[in-house]
Amino acid sequence: KQRFLVNWNGYLFRFRYWLVLILITGVADTISTIYFMSEIGAENEVHPAIRFVSIVAGPLIGPIIGKLCQYAAILAITLFFRKQAVFVFIPVIILYSWAAWFNIWGSQIYYPRLLQIIDFFS
Repeated sequence: KQRFLVNWNGYLFRFRYWLVLILITGVADTISTIYFMSEIGAENEVHPAIRFVSIVAGPLIGPIIGKLCQYAAILAITLFFRKQAVFVFIPVIILYSWAAWFNIWGSQIYYPRLLQIIDFFS
């Protein structure tokens, strides 16, 4: 508890740009996940926790709850390991950006090809 309180001092100012990028890419990922699930269903989500929450809470509320939990985890981890926070922020921003792209365009590129490969070996 003490470490969180000490690390909180100046945290928001120091990492404000990283946090804004996390927020923007996370919102894009959430919106694209809602779109993805409304098109093909929550049961096709790859992330097991997001899939479970979305099956229980629905394809609109589930991704929102899931992303809020992810934000809380990022905040806790980067607060606890403040000196290494950038090494958390960078991959998360990349993954959120990739996931948003994949949910809208990438699944249409890769999923049909994956089905062709599976059919070929079946």
